Amino acid sequence: MKRVIMKISCLFLCLCSIFSAHAQTNKRTLVKEELFKEAKTLFVQKKYAAAKTTLDQFVQVSQNASLLQEAEYMQAVANFKLKDENRVEVLTSYLDRYPDTPYENRVLALMASAYFYEGEYDKSLAMFNSTRLELLDREEREELTYLKAISYLNIGNMQDAAIWFETLKETNSSYQEDAEYYLSYIRYKQQRYDEALNSFENLRSSKKYGKYVPYFIADIALVKGDLVKADREARSYLASYPNQEYAADMHRILGEIAYLKEDFRTAIVELEEYVKQTNTVSRNANYMLGIAYYQTAVYSKAAEQLGEVVGIQDNLAQNAYLHMGLSYLKLAEMNKARMAFEQAAASNANSQVKEQAAYNYALCIHETSFSAFGESVTVFERFLNDYPNSSYAERVSSYLVELYMNTRSYDAALASIERIGNPSAQILEAKQKILFQLGTQAFTNTAFDEAISYLTRSLDLGSYNKQTKANSFYWRGEAKYRLNAKDGAKSDFLSYLQSTLDNQSDMYALAHYNLGYISFEKKAYSEAREWFSKFTRLYRGSDKMALADAYNRIGDTYLRVRNFNDAKNYYARAEELGTAVGDYSFYQLALVSGLEKDYTGKVTLLNRLAGKYPNSPYVTHSTYEKGRSYVLMGNNKQAIAVFKELVAKYPQSPVARKAAAEIGLLYYQDGAHDEAIKAYTHVVKEYPGSEEARLAMRDLKSIYVDVNRVDEFAKLANQLPTGITFDASEQDSLTYIAAEKLYMRGSIGQANESLNRYLQSFPEGAFRLNAHYYLCVIGKQQKNNEMVLEHSSKLLEYPDNPFSEETLVMRADVEYTELNFAGALDSYKKLKEKASTLERKELALIGILRSSYLLKDDVEVIQSATELMGLNKITPEVRNEALYFRAKSYLNQKATTKAMEDFNLLAKDTRHLYGAEAKFQVAQLLYNSKEYNKAEKELLSFIDQSTPHAYWLARGFVLLSDVYVAMGKTLDARQYLLSLQQNYKANDEIADMIATRLNKLNN
Repeated sequence: MKRVIMKISCLFLCLCSIFSAHAQTNKRTLVKEELFKEAKTLFVQKKYAAAKTTLDQFVQVSQNASLLQEAEYMQAVANFKLKDENRVEVLTSYLDRYPDTPYENRVLALMASAYFYEGEYDKSLAMFNSTRLELLDREEREELTYLKAISYLNIGNMQDAAIWFETLKETNSSYQEDAEYYLSYIRYKQQRYDEALNSFENLRSSKKYGKYVPYFIADIALVKGDLVKADREARSYLASYPNQEYAADMHRILGEIAYLKEDFRTAIVELEEYVKQTNTVSRNANYMLGIAYYQTAVYSKAAEQLGEVVGIQDNLAQNAYLHMGLSYLKLAEMNKARMAFEQAAASNANSQVKEQAAYNYALCIHETSFSAFGESVTVFERFLNDYPNSSYAERVSSYLVELYMNTRSYDAALASIERIGNPSAQILEAKQKILFQLGTQAFTNTAFDEAISYLTRSLDLGSYNKQTKANSFYWRGEAKYRLNAKDGAKSDFLSYLQSTLDNQSDMYALAHYNLGYISFEKKAYSEAREWFSKFTRLYRGSDKMALADAYNRIGDTYLRVRNFNDAKNYYARAEELGTAVGDYSFYQLALVSGLEKDYTGKVTLLNRLAGKYPNSPYVTHSTYEKGRSYVLMGNNKQAIAVFKELVAKYPQSPVARKAAAEIGLLYYQDGAHDEAIKAYTHVVKEYPGSEEARLAMRDLKSIYVDVNRVDEFAKLANQLPTGITFDASEQDSLTYIAAEKLYMRGSIGQANESLNRYLQSFPEGAFRLNAHYYLCVIGKQQKNNEMVLEHSSKLLEYPDNPFSEETLVMRADVEYTELNFAGALDSYKKLKEKASTLERKELALIGILRSSYLLKDDVEVIQSATELMGLNKITPEVRNEALYFRAKSYLNQKATTKAMEDFNLLAKDTRHLYGAEAKFQVAQLLYNSKEYNKAEKELLSFIDQSTPHAYWLARGFVLLSDVYVAMGKTLDARQYLLSLQQNYKANDEIADMIATRLNKLNN
């Protein structure tokens, strides 16, 4: 019985448990439903924040798909109503999850509204056009219709905006007044002023729009010319609403009214207030304010204000440019005036304004002598062609003739004159002068043939201007001299002296100096002395170097005829001037003492030379001469000491061979046979192929014979370099001599074959170095570079042979020509060490400079350029090249201060290419260091100086625009760019530079 009772109890407990679980499930379901009902009630009551909180709870726990879809819809709407920043994403996500939702139309409408409030009107309209507004309730439909109309208005679609505002107006919606206002505004913007005015008048009493309406009424009255009504409305508005939205525009209207009445002072007061109160000043107001400033003589403000108008090319901009130019004229800012007139003249908006601007532009060009890119001539020509009947035409014609006489735009001026059918004598005189200037310009750029061509054309015109003709002779003579046409140069210098009207100038004196050199180089020493003497009497310039050089040459001419007293007198006068050529004077004084057999005096002077000029190229020669003086004084011991010092210090010097040979001879004469053998053996080993080596071998043989040690000589001879013997075989000698004679007679082809046969027959012959040298020379004459390189290599196996210097000149030239700059650099360095004359040293240093520059070896460039500029009498062209290369290398090495110093020296003359680039580089460095005022000054100076090298001047214009941007002068920056764009026509990267900068300025 107990077991039965227990079974019944267990069953009862199970049933209770089941019923309890079911009851709890029903209870949870009831709770969720209550949450949903509560949320929906709050949503309907538009209590969106509370509804969203409850909905968030419900969505987290509910699994009822039907209720969840509605709940998430209400969530999305609540998000929208609460202006959640993610409202668009929430609405979009809802449609993605429930693409078939019955709420789709409403969600699209809400998305359209959301985009509207975010200012994305295109997206808003896309959503509106996907929505059926008619399916929405009346209140929401009217609101969204209003938003749709405003969206069209905001994207500038007045037509569709008007359609939807009309819809609102016709349906008697709550937005009827708004629709009326915006329809009035649309008519106003469409310039339907009468309709707009009537509509605005009906809105005067509107509480919402009454405070805006007077502005539109006043502006319409102004447009229609009813200045009284416009003035009344504006003043009334400002009295009632001084701080309202349209207060600034009311000041504008009052300013424009005053402007139209030509009451410019009142216009300035009102328009300045307008500008102060608004962030978006109208172009028309800027223009009127600028003109008002101009009319009241406030020219600086006039130019600045009108500069705000010129961004768009139209009639207003053209007038603004014209008055900007007139304002700058009053301020005496001629460059700015010129550029403003240039832009006004480039516009075709108004032909009368264009003509006036073109005349003023030409006038500015004339008064400033501006001609960066040839404008000085072309602008006058263009004016006469465009306006032949202009009242300004006669004046412009006279200016053009005057311009021909004074222009720096030589190419443009010459081209213009060439177009004149029957030029007057005055114009031909201008042409003569222009050709002369083109000639000197070409000379400055080392284009000597071109210079001769221009100067010859100038001379061929005759004597329209006698001094120009005389000067053409002089510079043509200079050009011919540089091309080594000495006879032609002499003829031109003489013609200059006969025709010049100015015998007090430095040029007159220098013509005598040049004639002196021509005679001197032709060994006409008496004639040379006469020319140099005249130069020293005439010269009044500050260049003591030229004067000292002339004294030295006079001394040389006296020395040639053994007039020692006069020679010493002139050498002393040259040395007293304290120039870089003083070492030569001192050296010559010492030589004269030796010629007078005053060997003690000679030694004294040579010692003083070494002390006073330790780096002189004459130090090696003076040491040798000192040794020779001791020889002549019979002091062999001291002579040997001096010669040994020379050989030790300068072993590669040509005089070192002589000194070494002298040591052997002196020992031989003193009977010191072992010392003599040692000295002569040194000569033979160190200087093979030289005459000194041959003589040393001869004396060595004599010494060994004298001391009866012939076997030792034979043994020694076998140890010496091959082919070095005292007596060449007869066949060897005869074969070589025959080949040499062919060369001397000018039979180059046969000589080439014979010399090669000699080398094949006697590869170690006594004359092989001579043969290789002549074959090297033949290779140079025949422009056979391979031949030069082959035989120069053979010669340079003996670096101290007599032909080394000439060989290095030829080899370096070939290597440089074949672009083997590393090889050329090595050869030029060797040439520098062996150079026996200043001219050769200069040649070597120029080669080192150019090769190292092309190899981008900045250290070598700086060193060689500095050494080159330390030489005496280098030409201006070489000096400019050295300065330029050194400056660029300093720049690469970030040594900007030193680079600036060199560029400044070059920039003094912008006629040559290096000077033009240097002028730009100086300004660029100043700009880089943010010294904008200095950079501006440098660039304006560049523009004023001008240059025939238009690219660098164009770069200067571009850089000047960058400078002005950095200084905040954007108007000036734009003006220079526009002027450059109109006048620079080369096909290079400048156009892109201009376009890039103009785009930035416009944006």
